[in-house]
Amino acid sequence: MQISYFQNIHDVSKSRPYSALIEEFREVATACDEGGFDCFWMPEHHFSVWGRELVPNPILLAADIAARTRRCRIGLSAAIITFWHPIRLAEDLAMLDHLTGGRLIIGVGRGNYGLEASNLNPLADPNNPAGNMKVFAETLEIVKRALGNDRFSYKGDIYQFPAPGFKADRAHSVNDPAYVDPETGELTQLSIFPRALQQPLPPFWQVVSDSEESMRFAAKQDCGVLMWRPTVKELQRRLAVYRDAYRDAHGIERPLGAGTGIVRDTFVAETEQELRVAEGPLMGALNFANWRGPRIYLDPGETLDAETETALRHRITLDFVRDRSLLFGTPDQVVEKIVQLHAATGIEQLVIKCSWPGLAHEHCMRSIKLLTDEVLPRVRQRLGRPASIAAE
Repeated sequence: MQISYFQNIHDVSKSRPYSALIEEFREVATACDEGGFDCFWMPEHHFSVWGRELVPNPILLAADIAARTRRCRIGLSAAIITFWHPIRLAEDLAMLDHLTGGRLIIGVGRGNYGLEASNLNPLADPNNPAGNMKVFAETLEIVKRALGNDRFSYKGDIYQFPAPGFKADRAHSVNDPAYVDPETGELTQLSIFPRALQQPLPPFWQVVSDSEESMRFAAKQDCGVLMWRPTVKELQRRLAVYRDAYRDAHGIERPLGAGTGIVRDTFVAETEQELRVAEGPLMGALNFANWRGPRIYLDPGETLDAETETALRHRITLDFVRDRSLLFGTPDQVVEKIVQLHAATGIEQLVIKCSWPGLAHEHCMRSIKLLTDEVLPRVRQRLGRPASIAAE
């Protein structure tokens, strides 16, 4: 199991200079790199009037972080590819793969927010799941073709490349038979430059919710799946869906947990009293994202009585989620929770997140310090891995 870190940029006060927020982000990234995390992941969101999700371009930010790190991989979790032009996205990802020295992991997502889609690509409105999925599937296929082939073409319901009807003009006198139809002179193939450094392709992961359709699609596309917040029992159920879909699509039997990852909200402190500093910001973040309700924290088949359901829809509590979805505790407690998680699921990628709006930067850094000094080495030892990725 690899242990990685996820970081967003946020400022609910809407008063701090963005340059100061970037400096803190860089400090977190370099601490994770030096401390032995396997990958550093970052998201994409737009128009965050609430100040909670302030990374509109993870590719640019990833290039900056790549220049400041040496060991950890650089992950996008996720590039919301439905909002990008497919070929420009492929070009940017190929360039980023070179800038990272081949450390790039491409996490892709369909998008959750109608606010974003309505202003960036109305065809990808998540409130129209079928249309959103069509844009996502076509974009992913184009990106993979562009990154993985010397020449490519694509014709779908939404996109067609090369654009039909283009022939050589005074600026582009293409007469190479590998690219044009010799009878009509029409351009029939394209190439991007550069191609990705990692061949045949960089690793692809898809960030998914609880949709079995998305898990099966990711398995068919040979993408890993990265999930947020399910309980261990629910995670086991989803992992079985993904494993079976992968076997059906590729004819390969993989162990439970292969190609899968889970993000866990995490905070490590020496005492229970010190843990309380993170409770307000953490629960504020979970309640801000509580539009799905408490069902995302339930075991398969579990139900709540009406009164509890109503109360938790109004406000999720720490007591409710702590053992279901968090890595919250002392170093000893968090080590045991991680080891137990891996034993129960075989998960390939554990992604830790310990920064939420309202938590002072120094508390986040303190938690990361305890993770890198006391948690990661002991977990790796228990799992039979070297104590650091540098050793590997």
